Amino acid sequence: MSVQAGTGGIPLDSNTNDTLSALTRKDAHFEEILVALRLVSSKAELLGNHQGLAEVVSRHLASNKPEVVAAAAHSLGGLGEVGGRYADHVAAVIRWPNASVRLAAVETLGRFGQAASRHAGKLVKVASDPKLQDDQLKVAAVAALGKVGGDITQVPSVASFLSDKSPYVQGAACLTLTSLGPFAEEHAQSIAEKLHQDETRLAAATALAKLPAGSAKPFVKDVVSKALSDVDPETRQAAVEVLSKAEVHVVAECSGLLIELLQHDHPGVRACAALCFCHLGEKALEAAGEIAKLLDDSEEDLAWLPLHLGGARGREPPERRKPRCAAVLALGAMRSEEHAGAVQELLDDGDWEVRSCTLEALAGYSTSDAELIERIAALLDDDTYAVRAKACFLLGKVNATNQADRLSEMLTDKSQAVRREAVIALGKFGEAAATYAYEVACLLLSDPSGRVRSAAARALARLGESGRPYASAVALQLTDVDPETRSEACLSLGQMGPYGLAFAEELEKVMQDYLVHPPEVKAAAKQALVLLGRLQEAVEDEKPVPSVVKAAMATQVKG
Repeated sequence: MSVQAGTGGIPLDSNTNDTLSALTRKDAHFEEILVALRLVSSKAELLGNHQGLAEVVSRHLASNKPEVVAAAAHSLGGLGEVGGRYADHVAAVIRWPNASVRLAAVETLGRFGQAASRHAGKLVKVASDPKLQDDQLKVAAVAALGKVGGDITQVPSVASFLSDKSPYVQGAACLTLTSLGPFAEEHAQSIAEKLHQDETRLAAATALAKLPAGSAKPFVKDVVSKALSDVDPETRQAAVEVLSKAEVHVVAECSGLLIELLQHDHPGVRACAALCFCHLGEKALEAAGEIAKLLDDSEEDLAWLPLHLGGARGREPPERRKPRCAAVLALGAMRSEEHAGAVQELLDDGDWEVRSCTLEALAGYSTSDAELIERIAALLDDDTYAVRAKACFLLGKVNATNQADRLSEMLTDKSQAVRREAVIALGKFGEAAATYAYEVACLLLSDPSGRVRSAAARALARLGESGRPYASAVALQLTDVDPETRSEACLSLGQMGPYGLAFAEELEKVMQDYLVHPPEVKAAAKQALVLLGRLQEAVEDEKPVPSVVKAAMATQVKG
């Protein structure tokens, strides 16, 4: 078997080729085939586009060895879209009497997603089989149904699993119901009841978070008392999402319970309870005193760390694991003037995550004090890029034009996040940052990050007359590899008056090109042409408006 092509340019060593050759050799022992199939599963990202590999793997679904059939199904699942073409073949082996084969087939159909949607009925049949004693297979079938995307006709069947004897089946049913259409809302009560069981609490809270806003309204107190107080970080995260979608007055009714959780033994619970007050804003000012006590709370929930180090989940946001971070954000959302001084003191905290959250919290206050602005500007020299980026953002938000020079220095920061926030801030200053138009134009033309280039294009348009002479530099970005940059370039030219008008023909080509530019870029080009037509009417000279601009304006009028 040749595996030289379709590997993304990454060469395969001879050992890999020798191993994979077992998939096509007639004299290969079934253990060799197993090793080859497991290799395909482990290197699926590398081998996924290999011509003919999925077909070769699918042939082993006809093996008389259950181990080989199960491994072949798992391998096809790892091959993604290419493997999904053989969903019918995988679905056929669900009828095998061997439990491992059936489990592999069901799990693989779930990995195929929508490509296996026509087999949703088979998954329901597997899960509903009264003779089935394997809870693992039933859980897999219910979960796979949610991934392939069933329809409303399967809602009653899935809802019946909420009363299954296995709590794990019940949990899978909670999650799958939310993917079967709006009729899942009818079962919100049954889902909420699962908050009272340890094994189903995470699934129930996650399902309630996925339901439309308002569906969980009758169960908010249960979410607070059961899910928000859970020691599992994912369960608390789901609870916070439910409360963030609920109406303010509904969450306010639970403020007493939330205040009680501020004194909980678990730091993660205290943090999430404080975070919920962000949603209430100034309506929760009466709780500011209790929340402010957490500003001295230096504990941290580390339950997330093992999974993070193992690559199983991302880094938990500081406001969900550090009570101090959550408290400072809540006080900022409340605009608690009584505690403004205590919040500002945390700008000098030794924990960079606390400093970052403090900068974010200060955005909620009226930050006009000159001394405070200097303290914020001092954080532009912070060792952590996240803090430098937040400092740039806050200086731009409070319109600290006296810090324009310092912000211009941040355009050469090694972090793209910092460069982006710095150039956005300069753009917000408008004419006050006009002297830095050249530096912004240089960033537009040379920065390797598309997000930075798009922000630079937007900033040049906001710098007024000083930015307009760089319209040609902006026009060069109409062919940028990044769609966001192309869109911002179009819109920036539309705000540059006669300077942008000189590139009306280029904008027309962008608007009419259906092969290169996505819809959002073409829409931006059209909007720019309309803006140029309107601006041209206010220009005193007699330069004619290009016909393409007139056509764009006429189209808008007709629309």
